[in-house]
This record gives sequence, C-alpha cells and structure tokens, in this order.
Amino acid sequence: MSLRPSSSQVESSRFKDVGSNSIDLHLKDQGYTFGKTIGEGSYCKVKFFIFKTVYQRVGNNHIQKIACKIIDKCKASNEFVTKFLPRELSVVRGLRHSNIVTVLNVLSTPRHVYIFMDFCERGDLLDYIRAKGALTESRSRHFFKQIVSAVQHLHSLDIAHRDLKCENVLLTTKDHVKIADFGFARWCRDEKGHRILSDTFCGSAAYAAPEILQGTMYNPKMYDSWSLGCILFIMLTASMPFDDAHMPSMIRAQTNRLIKFNEKIQAGSTVCISWNQMLHDVQL
Repeated sequence: MSLRPSSSQVESSRFKDVGSNSIDLHLKDQGYTFGKTIGEGSYCKVKFFIFKTVYQRVGNNHIQKIACKIIDKCKASNEFVTKFLPRELSVVRGLRHSNIVTVLNVLSTPRHVYIFMDFCERGDLLDYIRAKGALTESRSRHFFKQIVSAVQHLHSLDIAHRDLKCENVLLTTKDHVKIADFGFARWCRDEKGHRILSDTFCGSAAYAAPEILQGTMYNPKMYDSWSLGCILFIMLTASMPFDDAHMPSMIRAQTNRLIKFNEKIQAGSTVCISWNQMLHDVQL
C-alpha cells in the first residue's frame, strides 16, 4: 500500500487558501508534523515533514517522510511572485515520472506558499560527487540515463526546466535520482500551440549556454540539453567544464568548444563521445 497521500487528498487541498494564523493547526489536522530545516535561501526554506495517514478500518497508521518548500512571498521579488511562482505551480501539478520529484500537495496563505514533495534523503548529486570524487563512466552513465529520461518526459510535455544542475538532482537511494526545483520551468508553447522562445536569464551561469549569457533569444529545451552536458562532465571529472569567474572568457571557451577531459577519461569512450555529440548538436 502506498504511503503517499491519495490523489483525492492532493487535489482537494491543492491551492487551498489557509489563514496565516491557523496554518500550524491546519497542517496538524491534515496529518503533517514539522521537522528540521534542511535547506534555506533568500526567500524560501525547505523543511522536513512527517505525514501520517490514519486508516481507521484497520486501526493502524502509515508514516511518510516528505519535504516542504516554504516560499515567503513578501521576501521574494514581485517578478517571482507574479510570473515564476504561478508557472512553477502550473508545471508541477501534473508531473508524474519515476525520476522527477513528485509534488504531493500545495497550500497557500496570504504570505506563504507550502509545496509538499518527495523527500530525497540521500541529498543532492553535487554533495555526492564532493564526497565520492569523480564518478566512474559506468556510474555516470547509470545516473545520466535517469536524468535524461526525466528531461525527455518534460520535453514531451513541452516543458523546459531551465535550471538543471547537480544541486537539483537528488538521490532517493544510492542508485536512484530525481530532478527537482521547477522555479524557472516554463511551457514551451503558447495556448495556440506556437513554440515560445525565451529571453530570461535564469538558472546558474556555470550551467548556462552562451546564448543565455549573451542575453539573446533561446530555445529553452536546447538550454536544458546544454545543462545536461555540463552535469555529465561534472560527474566524470568532478570539475566544471567552463570557468564562470570571467564571463567573456567563458563565452569564448564555449563557442570555440575549448573543453578538456582529464586523463582518466578516454577520448574514445562512449560517454566522452556522447558528451561531445551533445555539445555539437546544441546550436552555438
């Protein structure tokens, strides 16, 4: 039996407005118990929660560990609150894939938005690489296949993530990863089905394609492809493909494809060839 809140539970409370003064009581009534803070940014924090489901017919409880991103709308920029947050909520509402963090519930108050999601207890891919060092080709391939599967699913739905990076790849077990954080995600077609290009600088510069850094219009799906290449490079080498300390130099290195794999990576290896082919396929 799944420990996840049922679809009916999720839909009934999703986007429900709850008064700020009663949020703690409301969450407790819904079966949520606050835990420790596991991450924090300028306008949001991620907290650990316990969700308890009581099955009265059988007289026992089922407990699920979940994470909750709590967004403070008063600390966030107006652009985020009016543009990026509604997009994120629109995108994540229907996403179901084994390699994408599932949003279980969304609650809102006049000041905060609570996004409840899968808890990935093994942390993120960047911390994993920092602890383990460069991954083997076999290990890199194993993780990369899962990440690509998730991105392919998004793109099939005409969704671009636009912030793919090692910090947004989370491990549920030592062998299973999920992509998270859809704060910059967007639909790639308008209501009439026309393809939409982007001009917003978003994500992290170290993972950004040159057209993003240069401030020109770009295909958001191609941006995801570029970021995938960066993630693969980092897994294989435990280093960044480009130095983002000086943007003009970084853009020159990108456009001239000045990338070096370390001596441990064979030039003719399957992963190396795949990475270079991906780089070649991205329009510079």
